[in-house]
Amino acid sequence: MLMVLLQVLWSFRLSYNTFRRGLFSLSDEDYRWAIFRAKVPAWVFRIFNFGFIALAQNVLLFLMALPAHHALFQYDIPLGTSDYILTFLTLCNFAIQFTADNQQYAYQTYKHSRPADKTRDVAEQAEKDKESTAYGPRAWPGARMEWSDEDVKRGFITRGLWAWSRHPNFLCEQLTWYFQALFPILASITGRNALADAAKLDVDADTLTALWPLVPPLALSALFIASTQFTESISKGKYPTYEAYQSRVGMFSPTDTLWKGLFLRARGQLDKVNALVYGQGAHAKME
Repeated sequence: MLMVLLQVLWSFRLSYNTFRRGLFSLSDEDYRWAIFRAKVPAWVFRIFNFGFIALAQNVLLFLMALPAHHALFQYDIPLGTSDYILTFLTLCNFAIQFTADNQQYAYQTYKHSRPADKTRDVAEQAEKDKESTAYGPRAWPGARMEWSDEDVKRGFITRGLWAWSRHPNFLCEQLTWYFQALFPILASITGRNALADAAKLDVDADTLTALWPLVPPLALSALFIASTQFTESISKGKYPTYEAYQSRVGMFSPTDTLWKGLFLRARGQLDKVNALVYGQGAHAKME
C-alpha cells in the first residue's frame, strides 16, 4: 500500500506538470517524433512506431508495476527501517523533481513571454511580468529567479538545479523507480532474517532472485539515455552554446558536473566555458 500511495503522489506531480504545459491535447504529439519522422524513410518510422512507441513503451509501463506486485507476495511483516528510509528519500526526490519542473516551466514561460520583435513597451512588459504566476516572485518556491535577456538569448535554462544537471527531472524520474524496486528487495532481506528458521534451500533460491525488481528501472534508464541523446542532438542544432553546456554539466549526475569542472580547470578552459554556459553575471559563476 505504501508503494502505491507514493506512485499516486508521483502521478499527481506528473499530471500537474503535463496539464500546465498543455500536453493533454489529443491533437498534439511529442515534437521529437516529427523531427525523427523527417530524418528517416517512411517505412522505418512505421516499424519504429509499432515496435517502440506502440509496443515497447507499453511493455515497459507494465514492467514498472512488477516491483509493487512482487511486494504483495512477500513475507507478512510490518514496515521496517528500510521502508521508512526509502519513503523519506522518495519524498525528497519528488520535491527536487517538482522544483526542477517549476524552474524549467518558469524559464520557458519567461522566454516565450518576450516578443521576438521587441515591440512591446518596457512598462507594459514589466506589468505582465508582475502579474505572472509562472515566473518571478509569484512562482513556486525554488523557481523565483530573476531572468535576464542573456538567459533568453541562450535559449535553454542553465540556472538552479539545471546548473548541476542537464536533466535533473530525468534523474529524479529514474531514481523514483529505483526506490520502488528497492522496497521489495530490502524487505526480502528483512523477511529472510525474520524467518531464519525457513528451509535453507528456499532461502538460497530467494537470494538468487532477490535483485530482479531492478530490471524495470534499468530498462527505463536505458530508454532515458537513448531518448535524451536524441533530444540533445536536436538542442545542439538549435542553440550554439549547448555543446559548451554539455562539456560543463553532466547529463544526469551532479557528480559528473564536478568532474567536468575539474577537467576544464586543469585545461585552463573553465572561465571561458562558464561564461558561455552561465553568463557573465555574478549568479553565473560556478567554481
